[in-house]
Amino acid sequence: MTDQPQYSTRKYSSMKKILFTLAIACAVITGTMAQETAVGVTAGIGHSWLSDQAGRTLGHPAWNVGGTFIYSTTRHWGFGFDIKYSREGRTTRYAPDDYVERANLDYVRVPLRVTYFFSELDKDVRFKLSLAPTLGFLAGARYRIFDRDGHEVSNNSFKDQVNGFDFGLTFGAGVNFRVSERAWLTTELAYYNGFANVAKDGGTTLNRNLAFNVGLIFGIGR
Repeated sequence: MTDQPQYSTRKYSSMKKILFTLAIACAVITGTMAQETAVGVTAGIGHSWLSDQAGRTLGHPAWNVGGTFIYSTTRHWGFGFDIKYSREGRTTRYAPDDYVERANLDYVRVPLRVTYFFSELDKDVRFKLSLAPTLGFLAGARYRIFDRDGHEVSNNSFKDQVNGFDFGLTFGAGVNFRVSERAWLTTELAYYNGFANVAKDGGTTLNRNLAFNVGLIFGIGR
Protein backbone atom coordinates (compact mmCIF):
# COMPACT_ATOMS: atom_id res chain seq x y z
CA MET A 1 0.00 0.00 0.00
CA THR A 2 2.87 2.38 0.74
CA ASP A 3 4.21 2.03 -2.83
CA GLN A 4 1.01 3.33 -4.47
CA PRO A 5 1.76 7.10 -4.20
CA GLN A 6 5.28 6.59 -5.60
CA TYR A 7 3.91 4.52 -8.45
CA SER A 8 1.30 7.20 -9.26
CA THR A 9 3.96 9.91 -9.19
CA ARG A 10 6.24 7.97 -11.54
CA LYS A 11 3.32 7.25 -13.88
CA TYR A 12 2.29 10.92 -13.92
CA SER A 13 5.89 11.99 -14.61
CA SER A 14 6.16 9.55 -17.53
CA MET A 15 2.91 10.84 -19.01
CA LYS A 16 4.21 14.40 -18.80
CA LYS A 17 7.39 13.41 -20.64
CA ILE A 18 5.40 11.67 -23.39
CA LEU A 19 3.06 14.65 -23.84
CA PHE A 20 6.01 17.06 -23.90
CA THR A 21 7.78 14.96 -26.55
CA LEU A 22 4.63 14.82 -28.69
CA ALA A 23 4.17 18.59 -28.39
CA ILE A 24 7.79 19.20 -29.51
CA ALA A 25 7.36 16.79 -32.44
CA CYS A 26 4.18 18.52 -33.57
CA ALA A 27 5.85 21.91 -33.34
CA VAL A 28 8.81 20.74 -35.43
CA ILE A 29 6.60 19.14 -38.07
CA THR A 30 4.24 22.10 -38.43
CA GLY A 31 7.12 24.55 -38.32
CA THR A 32 8.78 22.92 -41.34
CA MET A 33 5.60 22.92 -43.44
CA ALA A 34 4.23 25.85 -45.38
CA GLN A 35 0.70 26.25 -44.13
CA GLU A 36 -2.50 28.22 -44.19
CA THR A 37 -4.55 28.70 -41.06
CA ALA A 38 -8.07 30.02 -41.56
CA VAL A 39 -11.07 30.85 -39.41
CA GLY A 40 -14.59 31.77 -40.44
CA VAL A 41 -18.31 31.23 -40.21
CA THR A 42 -20.51 28.47 -41.58
CA ALA A 43 -24.24 27.82 -41.93
CA GLY A 44 -26.36 25.12 -43.50
CA ILE A 45 -29.85 23.81 -44.17
CA GLY A 46 -31.08 20.31 -44.80
CA HIS A 47 -33.22 17.38 -43.69
CA SER A 48 -32.95 15.20 -40.57
CA TRP A 49 -34.58 12.02 -39.34
CA LEU A 50 -34.17 9.26 -36.75
CA SER A 51 -33.48 5.62 -37.56
CA ASP A 52 -35.86 2.79 -36.70
CA GLN A 53 -38.93 4.95 -36.14
CA ALA A 54 -42.50 3.67 -36.25
CA GLY A 55 -44.87 5.51 -38.57
CA ARG A 56 -44.05 7.26 -41.84
CA THR A 57 -41.10 9.64 -41.88
CA LEU A 58 -41.83 13.07 -43.37
CA GLY A 59 -39.55 15.94 -44.29
CA HIS A 60 -38.03 17.63 -41.25
CA PRO A 61 -36.22 20.97 -41.84
CA ALA A 62 -32.79 21.08 -40.21
CA TRP A 63 -30.27 23.91 -39.94
CA ASN A 64 -26.94 24.76 -38.37
CA VAL A 65 -24.81 27.84 -37.78
CA GLY A 66 -21.43 28.39 -36.17
CA GLY A 67 -17.70 28.94 -36.54
CA THR A 68 -14.98 26.96 -38.28
CA PHE A 69 -11.19 26.57 -38.06
CA ILE A 70 -8.88 24.83 -40.52
CA TYR A 71 -5.16 24.26 -40.85
CA SER A 72 -4.26 23.38 -44.43
CA THR A 73 -0.92 22.32 -45.89
CA THR A 74 0.07 23.69 -49.30
CA ARG A 75 -0.47 20.29 -50.82
CA HIS A 76 -3.64 18.32 -50.21
CA TRP A 77 -4.53 17.94 -46.53
CA GLY A 78 -6.48 20.05 -44.10
CA PHE A 79 -7.27 19.54 -40.40
CA GLY A 80 -9.77 21.48 -38.35
CA PHE A 81 -13.00 21.64 -36.42
CA ASP A 82 -16.34 23.44 -36.24
CA ILE A 83 -18.36 24.61 -33.27
CA LYS A 84 -21.97 25.09 -34.27
CA TYR A 85 -25.56 25.06 -33.07
CA SER A 86 -27.57 22.43 -34.92
CA ARG A 87 -31.36 21.95 -35.10
CA GLU A 88 -32.19 18.33 -35.90
CA GLY A 89 -34.91 15.78 -35.11
CA ARG A 90 -37.68 14.16 -37.14
CA THR A 91 -41.29 14.52 -38.32
CA THR A 92 -43.46 11.39 -38.36
CA ARG A 93 -47.04 10.63 -39.38
CA TYR A 94 -48.83 7.88 -37.45
CA ALA A 95 -51.79 5.74 -38.50
CA PRO A 96 -54.68 5.14 -38.00
CA ASP A 97 -55.42 8.57 -36.45
CA ASP A 98 -53.18 10.24 -39.04
CA TYR A 99 -51.62 12.60 -36.51
CA VAL A 100 -48.18 14.14 -37.02
CA GLU A 101 -45.46 14.40 -34.38
CA ARG A 102 -42.62 16.88 -34.93
CA ALA A 103 -39.66 16.39 -32.58
CA ASN A 104 -36.87 18.96 -32.54
CA LEU A 105 -33.45 18.04 -31.13
CA ASP A 106 -30.97 20.86 -30.63
CA TYR A 107 -27.25 20.10 -30.28
CA VAL A 108 -23.99 21.96 -29.98
CA ARG A 109 -21.99 20.03 -32.57
CA VAL A 110 -18.18 19.74 -32.75
CA PRO A 111 -16.99 17.96 -35.93
CA LEU A 112 -13.24 17.15 -35.82
CA ARG A 113 -12.51 17.19 -39.54
CA VAL A 114 -9.84 15.75 -41.82
CA THR A 115 -10.10 17.08 -45.39
CA TYR A 116 -8.43 15.96 -48.60
CA PHE A 117 -8.14 18.63 -51.30
CA PHE A 118 -7.73 17.51 -54.92
CA SER A 119 -5.69 20.61 -55.79
CA GLU A 120 -3.03 22.61 -53.99
CA LEU A 121 -3.49 25.72 -51.88
CA ASP A 122 -2.50 28.18 -54.60
CA LYS A 123 -5.42 27.11 -56.85
CA ASP A 124 -8.57 29.26 -57.01
CA VAL A 125 -10.92 26.25 -56.95
CA ARG A 126 -10.32 23.30 -54.61
CA PHE A 127 -12.54 20.21 -54.70
CA LYS A 128 -12.53 18.29 -51.42
CA LEU A 129 -13.66 15.24 -49.47
CA SER A 130 -13.86 15.19 -45.68
CA LEU A 131 -14.41 12.84 -42.77
CA ALA A 132 -15.22 14.13 -39.28
CA PRO A 133 -15.77 12.28 -36.02
CA THR A 134 -18.55 14.45 -34.60
CA LEU A 135 -19.53 15.16 -31.00
CA GLY A 136 -22.95 16.43 -29.99
CA PHE A 137 -24.03 18.04 -26.72
CA LEU A 138 -27.79 18.24 -26.22
CA ALA A 139 -29.10 21.79 -25.81
CA GLY A 140 -32.84 21.17 -26.07
CA ALA A 141 -35.57 18.71 -27.08
CA ARG A 142 -39.20 19.57 -27.79
CA TYR A 143 -42.05 17.84 -29.58
CA ARG A 144 -45.28 19.15 -31.09
CA ILE A 145 -48.26 17.01 -32.09
CA PHE A 146 -50.77 18.00 -34.80
CA ASP A 147 -54.09 16.34 -35.61
CA ARG A 148 -55.14 15.32 -39.12
CA ASP A 149 -56.45 18.85 -39.76
CA GLY A 150 -53.11 20.44 -38.85
CA HIS A 151 -54.18 21.82 -35.48
CA GLU A 152 -51.58 21.70 -32.72
CA VAL A 153 -52.78 19.56 -29.81
CA SER A 154 -49.58 19.25 -27.76
CA ASN A 155 -46.30 21.14 -27.28
CA ASN A 156 -43.88 19.84 -24.64
CA SER A 157 -40.22 19.47 -23.75
CA PHE A 158 -38.80 15.93 -23.60
CA LYS A 159 -35.17 16.78 -22.88
CA ASP A 160 -35.21 14.54 -19.79
CA GLN A 161 -35.92 11.53 -22.08
CA VAL A 162 -32.94 12.17 -24.39
CA ASN A 163 -29.30 11.30 -23.80
CA GLY A 164 -27.18 14.40 -23.28
CA PHE A 165 -24.30 13.27 -25.51
CA ASP A 166 -24.28 12.10 -29.12
CA PHE A 167 -21.48 11.07 -31.44
CA GLY A 168 -21.08 9.82 -34.98
CA LEU A 169 -19.33 10.45 -38.30
CA THR A 170 -19.90 13.23 -40.82
CA PHE A 171 -19.00 12.57 -44.46
CA GLY A 172 -18.63 15.58 -46.74
CA ALA A 173 -17.89 16.54 -50.33
CA GLY A 174 -17.63 20.07 -51.67
CA VAL A 175 -15.72 22.88 -53.30
CA ASN A 176 -13.80 25.90 -51.99
CA PHE A 177 -13.69 29.04 -54.15
CA ARG A 178 -11.12 31.78 -53.65
CA VAL A 179 -12.88 35.17 -53.45
CA SER A 180 -9.81 37.25 -52.56
CA GLU A 181 -6.17 36.69 -51.71
CA ARG A 182 -7.00 35.71 -48.13
CA ALA A 183 -10.66 34.65 -48.29
CA TRP A 184 -12.49 31.53 -49.45
CA LEU A 185 -16.15 30.69 -50.05
CA THR A 186 -16.72 27.10 -48.88
CA THR A 187 -19.51 24.78 -49.99
CA GLU A 188 -20.21 21.24 -48.83
CA LEU A 189 -22.82 18.52 -48.97
CA ALA A 190 -22.59 16.64 -45.65
CA TYR A 191 -24.19 13.46 -44.29
CA TYR A 192 -24.18 12.71 -40.55
CA ASN A 193 -24.55 9.14 -39.26
CA GLY A 194 -25.01 8.91 -35.50
CA PHE A 195 -23.82 5.94 -33.47
CA ALA A 196 -25.22 6.80 -30.02
CA ASN A 197 -28.76 6.01 -28.93
CA VAL A 198 -30.88 9.17 -28.78
CA ALA A 199 -33.47 7.98 -26.27
CA LYS A 200 -32.58 7.02 -22.72
CA ASP A 201 -35.16 4.22 -22.76
CA GLY A 202 -36.68 2.06 -25.46
CA GLY A 203 -35.18 0.71 -28.69
CA THR A 204 -32.17 1.94 -30.60
CA THR A 205 -32.81 5.29 -32.28
CA LEU A 206 -29.97 7.09 -34.04
CA ASN A 207 -29.57 10.60 -35.47
CA ARG A 208 -29.33 11.03 -39.23
CA ASN A 209 -29.15 14.22 -41.27
CA LEU A 210 -28.20 15.57 -44.66
CA ALA A 211 -27.17 19.22 -45.03
CA PHE A 212 -25.83 21.70 -47.55
CA ASN A 213 -23.36 24.00 -45.83
CA VAL A 214 -21.89 27.31 -46.97
CA GLY A 215 -19.17 29.28 -45.23
CA LEU A 216 -16.68 32.11 -45.53
CA ILE A 217 -13.17 31.63 -44.16
CA PHE A 218 -10.28 34.06 -43.85
CA GLY A 219 -6.62 33.09 -43.90
CA ILE A 220 -4.54 34.15 -40.91
CA GLY A 221 -1.40 32.13 -41.67
CA ARG A 222 1.63 33.26 -43.60
